[in-house]
Amino acid sequence: MFDKKDAIKLWEAEMGNTEYAYDFSGKKIKKADYMENNEVGWVVTYLKPIELGGPTHIGNTIIMHQRTLEEKGLNYPNFIIVGQEYTVKYDEKGDFYYVEKVLSDDEDDDSYFI
Repeated sequence: MFDKKDAIKLWEAEMGNTEYAYDFSGKKIKKADYMENNEVGWVVTYLKPIELGGPTHIGNTIIMHQRTLEEKGLNYPNFIIVGQEYTVKYDEKGDFYYVEKVLSDDEDDDSYFI
């Protein structure tokens, strides 16, 4: 994992200098609670798990709530968080991974970026 100093730098780059934010699944997280196992604790992890051949560079990292990580686990590229399906995509040109929400048949035919 990442040390707190590097994690806070990533938070500020991704979330700005806010005290609270939300991860892609909508769970509230608190800047000061990195690696805390509580209601607003968060982690920095890899979208494509390194155990499955994912790279360890910044383009494969994401901030998420502790519970979101527990639900996602090593699932790749598809996973479900609180009943919602997501998929991890890779942008070859930009060399980064991102999460896309998978829409149901009741929603638009196109998926959208988180």
